[in-house]
Amino acid sequence: MKNFSIWLKLCVLNFFVVSVVGVMMRYNMAFSLPGLTHKFTQEAHSHFAFYGWVSASIYLFVTKYLSEISEKLNFKKYQYLMIANQIGSYGMLFTFLYGGYFWLSIIFASIALFTGFAYFIFLLIDTKSNRNPEIIWLKSGAFFTTISAIGIFGLAYFSSRKDEFEVLFRASTYFYLHYQYNGFFLFSCVGLLLISLKKYGIQISEKLNKTIFFLLFIGCFFGYGLSILWTEIPDLLYGFFTIVSLIQLLGAWKLWSFVWKNRSKFSENHFIQKLLLAVVGFSFLMKFILQIASAIPSLGIYAFNSINIVIAYLHLVLLLGISLFLIWKIVDLDYFKFDKTVNCGILLMVFGIVLNEIILSLAAIFSIFYIPFLSAKYWLLFASVIIMISIGSFIKSLKVD
Repeated sequence: MKNFSIWLKLCVLNFFVVSVVGVMMRYNMAFSLPGLTHKFTQEAHSHFAFYGWVSASIYLFVTKYLSEISEKLNFKKYQYLMIANQIGSYGMLFTFLYGGYFWLSIIFASIALFTGFAYFIFLLIDTKSNRNPEIIWLKSGAFFTTISAIGIFGLAYFSSRKDEFEVLFRASTYFYLHYQYNGFFLFSCVGLLLISLKKYGIQISEKLNKTIFFLLFIGCFFGYGLSILWTEIPDLLYGFFTIVSLIQLLGAWKLWSFVWKNRSKFSENHFIQKLLLAVVGFSFLMKFILQIASAIPSLGIYAFNSINIVIAYLHLVLLLGISLFLIWKIVDLDYFKFDKTVNCGILLMVFGIVLNEIILSLAAIFSIFYIPFLSAKYWLLFASVIIMISIGSFIKSLKVD
């Protein structure tokens, strides 16, 4: 694939921009940054993280994969798709920082959103005869990103009338987040993982692949119900969604076990690669365990009524899980010049992200027991600065062909 390394560097640069906005947001909470509205900054931070960093990286890795398995496909359309995604991403970054949800930010959000639709259509057309085990994961990831659009349209409409439709606004938010996190991000990353495992001679059987896929797909499709347990729903549905959470955990455990059983084939991996994959695997299992915990009424009350718990969970998935997996993918593709700068940078990043998660988790736990944690905002700022420095330290180490 032409210009892959340039696109890759842009994706990592975008990750750095996400961290910079994160530092701005944390600094504003700890002290004060004139002219910065916390809500607008938060919206810019999350949207740019989703599209400028995660979605852009997934599009890039999938395009590279398709270029390797078929030379007959026209890849210019994927280049245009990635350009459109960058336009939408940077447009959202600046417009959300300026004024949150308004007509211009919605236009850029729509550009990024329709880019996802185009990506889904391209995949369906270009892989219709491909029977590789990873394809079903990549297609399903793209399918879920189109479903998440329902939540986006709901957010755009209800944001202007939040007081009148507070429950629907919140439900739309969770709808979008669920099918992005548990659908597009997770399924795409599993597909990319299976692609990487092949070079180590690790090939998943068709039966096991279908079993894991079925469990996680059913769990994700119906799993949105786990995000709205804070509403009044019939006991029968509550029980159904609890079963769904168990189905998801079973699928996650089977996938984790498959990778674990083949860990000896990673013996030649660099320590950094093993560390990243281990942390990602841990966060992957923790995510599904926490989902089951949220289905327990006595715990669910705290989970859905504490913003600290919600933020800790979202960071567990997006930072500790998805983002570190994408960094692992970059390292696995051998696009880093391994030296002390890269090693220290990635170790520092893992430390910063883990520290961030610990502080968020402690803040969530303390809030349940009404224990003040006044220094949390300063620790979160410290963790954010560490993450920003670590990303910036190894951007220059990326190879450019």
